[in-house]
Order: sequence, then structure tokens, then C-alpha cells
Amino acid sequence: MTEVLPPVVASAREAFQFWGCTEIRESLGIRADSERHLIERLETVPPESIYYHTVRSLLRRRVVPGPYPNDFANWVAVEVRDSVLAERLAFNSPFDFHDMEEFREHLLATLDDHLSRLPFAPRGITGRPFFFLRGHLAAVPLAVEAPDLRSFRTAMASVDESSIYYHWVESIGRLGNPRGDFAAWVEDALGLPGLARRFSEIDPFVLSLAAVRTRVLGLLDEQLTREGDR
Repeated sequence: MTEVLPPVVASAREAFQFWGCTEIRESLGIRADSERHLIERLETVPPESIYYHTVRSLLRRRVVPGPYPNDFANWVAVEVRDSVLAERLAFNSPFDFHDMEEFREHLLATLDDHLSRLPFAPRGITGRPFFFLRGHLAAVPLAVEAPDLRSFRTAMASVDESSIYYHWVESIGRLGNPRGDFAAWVEDALGLPGLARRFSEIDPFVLSLAAVRTRVLGLLDEQLTREGDR
């Protein structure tokens, strides 16, 4: 199935068009029953599956919250009960690496290093196995536009969190916009590079989408207050 994604948001002083998104999951028929199995499966699964279990997990966290920002760390923490490894698997995000293959190598090295340090062979899990999936994202335009900063603030307060995910995360991971749609529009269309830079400092792998929204609204309020004082 081909993912349905629009082009990157235009930046020629146009109104910002908000998009939402939904995901269709596909099972790969691959499972891991232990940390060692997780290494073996990670070596061969398609990169789209790694993307699904790390980047796209942020989209699912708004419905099924977990202690860590990716599925691998959550499974290790909850089902294997290895909190040390879970912390290590959650420490870096895919956006810290050049591409998903480089991130795959990081995950494999982290798992291998952790297991090599154990004084005994890790026991099998007592919980549920890990099932590898991949997802297909469909994006849909919302009837929400923002021609200026104040209307952008109003829209940000009300749009579905899938829209925040789409413009904040997916635009970087899949659409090739390294700044993210929001920061790019604020800088290019509104001429506010300082605000765009502060947007870019917000890490969705650390915060929930709800917390990202709250942080952005605070930054927008500060900017609007400064503009109102002029």
C-alpha cells in the first residue's frame, strides 16, 4: 500500500494549511520472544518497520501512553522487565542519525553491548512477545487555515494531535523538511527565525504531543505579547 502524503507545506507567504493523519497497520508475521531474538529480527526487518516502532510510536502514544517514546524500549521495560536496557534504547531518537539504517545499527549495537555485559544468559520473557509491524499513513486536509500568527495560535489550540504529529514529526521523518512544517512556515512566511528556532528546540521524543502543543502555545503567547507591546 502506498502512503498518501501531500507535498511539504509551501512557504511563499501563504496561509498555513493544517493536515491530519491516520495510520493503517500491517503485520509482518515476525515476532521476538527474547532480547536475543529482538537482535536477530532487527537485523532483517525492513526499515519501514523500525520507523513504525520508533517514529510512528509518537502518533500512537496519544492513545496508548507508555513510559518510553518507542515500542522497543516499552516492550523491554514492560514484558522483559529490563529497565536498564529500556533506558538505553530510549535515549536516542531516529532523528539523531543520518537515516534509518544508521539508527538500526545503533539499536543493534546497544542490544549487543547490553547482552554482552550480563553475567548470565537472559531468561525468556514471561510477558507478551514483540510483534513487528509497519504502517501506512494517510494524510487528509483539515478545514483549518492560518494566515497570520494569531490565527495560527487559535488553530494550534484546537486541531487534533495527529495534526501536530504530522507537521512536527512526519514532516521531518518522511517529507524531507528538516525544520518541520511549523518552524519552516513561521520563519519563511512570517519572518520570525527566532521563534522558528525555539520551535525546533522542542523534542517530541521527550515530550508527549499534548506537551508539545502546550509548549508551542506558550511560545506563541510570548511572541504575540511582544508584538502587542510594540
